[in-house]
Amino acid sequence: MRPDGRIANVQVRIGTSTVMVSEATQRYQPMAAAYYLYVEDADLSMQRALACGATLEMPVSDMSYGDRQVGVRDQHGNIWRISQRTVREPYQP
Repeated sequence: MRPDGRIANVQVRIGTSTVMVSEATQRYQPMAAAYYLYVEDADLSMQRALACGATLEMPVSDMSYGDRQVGVRDQHGNIWRISQRTVREPYQP
């Protein structure tokens, strides 16, 4: 934590990945971002995101490239594509 009570650094471990974030400061102003995240259950993850205040950008759909995917926007304007792999073989265009 910073002396003013803002978050200086948070590390969140998701599976085998670590995501590091911090709150904006005067020097580093807030900015929206886009994330592509793989999860075990896209439908459940969408429900959780909406329950936490996200808004639906794209309904859950089975995509031609083997993902079940949803798009949400969080309260800070960040866009999240939340995907669940539905096939085990490598993607072949």
